Amino acid sequence: MEGDIISRAYIQNFFRLSESEQDNYLLNQIMSHLILKEYQHNSFIYRIGDEANQIFFIESGTVLVRGKDGGIINEIQAGRYFGEHSALTGIKRRSDVQTRGTVRVYELDKETLLELTKQHPEVYGMFLHKVYKQSAEQYRKLIKLLNLKRGIVSRGVKKKITLPSLIINYSFVTLVFLLILLFAPNPAPDPVMVKLYPVWLCIPVLFMVVYMLKTQRAMETLVISTMLVMLLHSKTDFLGKFTEYLLFKTSNVLDIIIILLLMGSMSRLFSASGSINALKHLVQRKIKSAKGTLFAGFISMVLIALDEHLSILINATCFKPHLDSKGVPREKAAIVIGYTPSALCILSPFSTIGIYLAGVIAMATGDRYIFPEVVGFNFGAIFSAIFILLLIMGKIPVIGGLRQAEIRVKKGGPLWPEGTEANEHEDEDEHSRGLLLNLLLPVSIFIVSSIITGTLASGTFQVNVLYGLMITLLFIFLLYCFQMYMTPDQFFKHMIYGIEDMIAPVVIFTVGKCFAYALADLGFTVWLSDLVHNLIGGQDWLLAPIIFSVAVLIGILFNDHWAMYAICIPIAVGLAASFNGNNALYLGAVCSAGLLSYEIAPGNISFIGTMLGVHPICYYRAKLPYIIAITTLSLCAFVAAGLLG
Repeated sequence: MEGDIISRAYIQNFFRLSESEQDNYLLNQIMSHLILKEYQHNSFIYRIGDEANQIFFIESGTVLVRGKDGGIINEIQAGRYFGEHSALTGIKRRSDVQTRGTVRVYELDKETLLELTKQHPEVYGMFLHKVYKQSAEQYRKLIKLLNLKRGIVSRGVKKKITLPSLIINYSFVTLVFLLILLFAPNPAPDPVMVKLYPVWLCIPVLFMVVYMLKTQRAMETLVISTMLVMLLHSKTDFLGKFTEYLLFKTSNVLDIIIILLLMGSMSRLFSASGSINALKHLVQRKIKSAKGTLFAGFISMVLIALDEHLSILINATCFKPHLDSKGVPREKAAIVIGYTPSALCILSPFSTIGIYLAGVIAMATGDRYIFPEVVGFNFGAIFSAIFILLLIMGKIPVIGGLRQAEIRVKKGGPLWPEGTEANEHEDEDEHSRGLLLNLLLPVSIFIVSSIITGTLASGTFQVNVLYGLMITLLFIFLLYCFQMYMTPDQFFKHMIYGIEDMIAPVVIFTVGKCFAYALADLGFTVWLSDLVHNLIGGQDWLLAPIIFSVAVLIGILFNDHWAMYAICIPIAVGLAASFNGNNALYLGAVCSAGLLSYEIAPGNISFIGTMLGVHPICYYRAKLPYIIAITTLSLCAFVAAGLLG
């Protein structure tokens, strides 16, 4: 459409009208009922709950479609239409439509539209098909994200849970509880002074392994295992003991818990701001090669290494279409975009996982400033980042599933493997094109303000993430609300939704620490240290690779690196004290194991596969040989570090 008058040919083609006399009459009726209206910047064309009496055609300008939470769910530009679904079905408006800049639209009344659908049922079918297609795709992505984000759901959710299986599981739990109540030694005022036989010390750990293998439900396993430790402490008062540990063992890291919750809020606000798609269009305009696009994706993930899942969502949206246009196999794109955020975030003190690790490490060591030193020994993440860069530059041998993918594409096959639920091109109006600065500017302010406030408070170079977060959230509030991307009420709703996203890591953080500390108070760490001393026979250099190997196995077992960190970090610190070893080295071994075990275990492949448009199993087969190679190389690095002291 061009000019001030909507094209008669456009309307005829849009509604699929022929040159027949009847259709010409209908076309004249439509044209006579079109009403031109002009809306100023940030005006609402309609709001949620309004009566649906029109369908709208955009003559010029752009409108934003906002959901109930205020987030931008669509952007519609000149030459397109909106409002047809509610007008046809008779339901009230289910979204807000807001203008960006001055917008001119033609309104077509509901009566004329209904008359048209009676005479041309295929028009109704066209509208309905479009709505169904978009809704189904958004629903599929949303469910994948909610179910798989942050490892809350383990592999066990895919199993059918029957009443007999529940009875068997909890009969086993009851039996173990009764065994401890009846036969375990009575608790003493100071449990540390009571040397329990190793069989009692090992029961909670063995139970954890068996129950996890049986149910594959990480959160449930951790909670029940913690209850068993509390039984060994206090028999029938195990709930009181659990409460005591929750209150006193985590009270010194409440700031870490608050930071985790606020990080979830900030991630949610970024996702809702509508700024993500601006990066996509910038990439499409400026970058011409496949290698350049992959490298730009890597740089983007460095800049927004705040939350691995947020980074995957942003970069999948921004870079996947351009990588498709350059003929990059989806498996390769998935390795770069799906694996890189995990490696980068675990190295960053400003990311959710980095803050989580800093909190767990602070509780275990009493040292809040050791995390940068631990990063230097996180060989798994360092090697992973190097691997991604070499893969982008074409310096890594192509093997396994990735080789099969490249051969498929070179022979003229599709970019994605058979069985992938993906379309080659997404609709242009499926995502909103916001302002890139609305993402990059808050990230920059977060990093700079954290450094400045931490340095001013301590007098030396330090990072105060809590102060940085508070300053950044205030800035985001002013930025987004004054730009009318969201109202103040919607801002705080997004904060609450983001806090909900972080509840699972916080629960694992607190329960996992209770488990580890309560077990250590029973003497488990002392017994384990003696056992390891006897096994390695004075060869202390073996401790780092042993910790790394065991932590990898535990991480794979749990399929949840959050839980593995909460359990293994205190044990690693206890072993370091027993051997008078390097805390940072052993903690680096646990951190490396968490990253690599998370990639080896298949728990996250459905999420990555969905976001990158590749069959999850094919993605897993493509990356697995490289992850195993990085794991082996990391093990060798920990052997070398142990030998060098």
